[in-house]
Amino acid sequence: MDDKIQGFVLQNIRYGDTSLVVRMYTLNNGLQSYIVKGVRGKASHYRVALFQPMTFLSFVQYGKPRQGGLAFLKDVELAYVYQTIPFVMNKSAILIYLSELLSRTLTQQERNDELYGFVSQSIRWLDLVESGYANFPLYFTLELSRFLGFYPQSNYQPQAFFDMMEGQFVMVQPVHPYYFDKESSAVLSHLLHCGIDNLSSVVMTGAQRNALLDGILTFMRLHAPVLKGLQSHEVLKEVLR
Repeated sequence: MDDKIQGFVLQNIRYGDTSLVVRMYTLNNGLQSYIVKGVRGKASHYRVALFQPMTFLSFVQYGKPRQGGLAFLKDVELAYVYQTIPFVMNKSAILIYLSELLSRTLTQQERNDELYGFVSQSIRWLDLVESGYANFPLYFTLELSRFLGFYPQSNYQPQAFFDMMEGQFVMVQPVHPYYFDKESSAVLSHLLHCGIDNLSSVVMTGAQRNALLDGILTFMRLHAPVLKGLQSHEVLKEVLR
């Protein structure tokens, strides 16, 4: 019996007239790309919607790709069915943001069970929670930086500034422009010590939240240049005001 592989879709690209190349992050093999044959044809067993970004799938890989080639998928099923995200505009906007963020940052072809578990559990939390998730994009982005190797140091003291280039809090205002002011630094410190179930305890206005998201993404870009050109966060900022 073929062993099932689990993974979530990062992006899909049209291939030929009826097929797709689907880029996924899998629990079993890390970052992988596959061909799904005939998915755009009239007689296809699968709908294109099955391969939309951040869809969690279970499938069987077949074919042994030659060097530089791609394997194929069969027996594709939903590994998780969203309960609320497709029907709640704010949650849908968050999912689009996460999709672009992960697509641009997950570039290493290696298995990472902890990273996969973090993404899977975080998104299920977002799907099932009814309220109190406005700070979730900030939390998720910060936690993702942990897996990318540059999570902020938790050395905050009152009246400190967060130095984005150094990735730590400092008591003297940096001479370069890449730092958080004192107010944003204090909020950032609260987020660093806040678990996902207590996100609503970090109180801020929509404007403060947007400014903090901009700052966190600037911090990410300084340490992960692949994030240049990120666009979905601008839509996210509008719906989470």
